[in-house]
Amino acid sequence: MENGILQYVILNNTVYSYLLSILIVVIGFFIIKTVKYLFFERLQKRIKKISFSFGDFFYKSLNKRILPMTYFVLIFIAITRFNLIVPIERIIDIFFILLVVLYVTLLIQDIIIYTMKKYWEKKQSSQAQDTVFTVSVFIVRLVTWLIAILFILDNLNIEIRGLITGLGIGGIAIAFAAQTILADIFSYFTIFLDRPFDIGDFIIIGDYKGVVEHIGIKTTRVRSLSGEQLVFSNNDLTNSRINNYKRMKTRRINFDFGVVYDTPLEKLKKIPQIVEEIITKIEKTDFDRAHFASYGEYSLIYQVVYYVNDSDYKVYMDLQEVINLKLKERFLSEGIEFAYPTHSLHIYDKISDSQIEPIDRIRNGTKDEKDKRND
Repeated sequence: MENGILQYVILNNTVYSYLLSILIVVIGFFIIKTVKYLFFERLQKRIKKISFSFGDFFYKSLNKRILPMTYFVLIFIAITRFNLIVPIERIIDIFFILLVVLYVTLLIQDIIIYTMKKYWEKKQSSQAQDTVFTVSVFIVRLVTWLIAILFILDNLNIEIRGLITGLGIGGIAIAFAAQTILADIFSYFTIFLDRPFDIGDFIIIGDYKGVVEHIGIKTTRVRSLSGEQLVFSNNDLTNSRINNYKRMKTRRINFDFGVVYDTPLEKLKKIPQIVEEIITKIEKTDFDRAHFASYGEYSLIYQVVYYVNDSDYKVYMDLQEVINLKLKERFLSEGIEFAYPTHSLHIYDKISDSQIEPIDRIRNGTKDEKDKRND
């Protein structure tokens, strides 16, 4: 009697088949729960001791992605034991493929995004960083979903070669049409990853200079010294030579001054020592050299080189002003004169006889010439 009940057929399947499938599901659920408690729970605690964030990520991925996918696989195995008509089997297969691809895609996305997030956390937070992270997440999701869709279509025996070819041709056409925009977007990622400048840096691009105010996906905005806003495409910036003065740790200063030609030789020899004494006593400066460099049109030219241990332009100008004032003060006390453009005019008050005679002859003429005029 019992065997007769177990062999009783319902919808082309015996009661025994139903009971066996249910038993497989129950035992499978029990094994999964046991493994989760005995193994994964302890593994999570150990991982948290090493890295709390990775342990939390592992626990969430296990509960949201891995375990649900495992339950669906278990149910699918139990259902496949039934004798089902072909259309229903096909529907179940499609449904199973969709679920597995869904959970695998989400798991891959979670792993990639978690890795990217940990990478960006090591960098200093900024608006540009948040923008790049958002765009990167979008690209990751877009690419993974496209791959997942193509995988599903291929498993459904749908011809995808023509679709891929069409997408390739269409992608090339779009790329040609939007190559400038795409170049700017790729340049934005180059700027973000390479970091040639940051917001707040003072930069010079060709004949333009200013402070970086905004780094966008397509353009970068710079506030010039005169107040107007300069807008550069990112592609132009990556293809240009950029001077970033904010990154400058020390500033090399080279300046000249001249003294008059009448300065005595002893004082000329003393001038480099005077300059060195002045600069070495000023903070944030490192003296390099001072030399009598050349003879100018109206002065004896000295060349001075020193370093300012600060990148701020105002600090440099303040120090240069101090040096100029101290040089003026010291030169006054030493009796040394700075040169300025002068012209000397030499006037001769004695004229030689050879110069006078022709003049008298021209004025008075000879005796014969006078007699002729009188006649």
